[in-house]
Amino acid sequence: MKSPLLSLCMIVKNEAHQLGRCLASVQPYADELIIVDTGSTDDTLKVAVEFGAKVFEFAWCNDFSAARNYSLDQANGIWILVLDADEVLRVETPDFRARLQAHPKIEVYTLTRQEVATQSQFSPFRIIRLFRNQPYLRYAEPFHEQLVSLRPEIPQVDHLPGLVIDHYGYGPDMMMSKIKSRNIPILEAIRASTGLSLTLLFALSDLYEATDQPAAAQACQEELFERILPHLLDNAPITNFPALPEALYRLGRKLLELEDWETVRLIGQRGLAWYPHYPPLNYLAGLFLNSLQFPLGASAYFQNCLDLGQTQTYDQSFPFNQAYMGQFAANMLSQCHLELSPK
Repeated sequence: MKSPLLSLCMIVKNEAHQLGRCLASVQPYADELIIVDTGSTDDTLKVAVEFGAKVFEFAWCNDFSAARNYSLDQANGIWILVLDADEVLRVETPDFRARLQAHPKIEVYTLTRQEVATQSQFSPFRIIRLFRNQPYLRYAEPFHEQLVSLRPEIPQVDHLPGLVIDHYGYGPDMMMSKIKSRNIPILEAIRASTGLSLTLLFALSDLYEATDQPAAAQACQEELFERILPHLLDNAPITNFPALPEALYRLGRKLLELEDWETVRLIGQRGLAWYPHYPPLNYLAGLFLNSLQFPLGASAYFQNCLDLGQTQTYDQSFPFNQAYMGQFAANMLSQCHLELSPK
């Protein structure tokens, strides 16, 4: 019997209010819908069944990778698409299935994800969500899970244009509930047992800030800086910390407020050497030079931010507020020009 081409794999809990929207967007293109429920008490399962999904139950164990991998184990498709219930698949090239069959050497595709329901206009970025159904491609990390290869060979990765994931997110009340009752306890349990990776430490800092716990957030940020500093001094990029450019920018802004010029200079120098097309780091360099009364040098970095946006050559590995390529940069560039104008 011929295997289906594409399986959708999802893990869900109490998503009845938005699961239908997600499944409706995928149903015309997927050959099977795999839904793994981790303890819903609403009509989530009813919605899944209405869309013809295969429903499985998984006892929640505070490990997103374990749940994800269980969902992968149920899939029969040659390819697996992973979505969350607060996302919608927007298909701009309906023949994408033919491309999946036409390139047998590619094992993993990145898709473009776009933040939809946020106050800030975040840049689209590329994220791994489509990959071959192979037992060596599995998720790792209990929180902020990432797809990894269990083989020493690096899988061939490409970007698949024409498939966009629109991320709607959760309402503020529901998001705050998830952060307090689930996310922070998971990360603190990991911290107590094995310690946190830089990725998870950065995530915990964000969660404490979101829940108005500044002291706890500050402690995470101080630990993060202490662990990053040796890499800055040795000019050694951290390959297993995808959020490093964002972390460097945030640390740089805090240190700029403290007028720690030497450390900001180091962060800017290393950050731009490692991520020259990341607009927030260019913006930080401009702020640094402008603070030292070098408006001409600062203007070059603000102009670079605008150029990256206009030419669409910015780094698409990470999301950031698009105002760094627009309003923020333009306002600072205008300020620099005023300072350079004859008095």
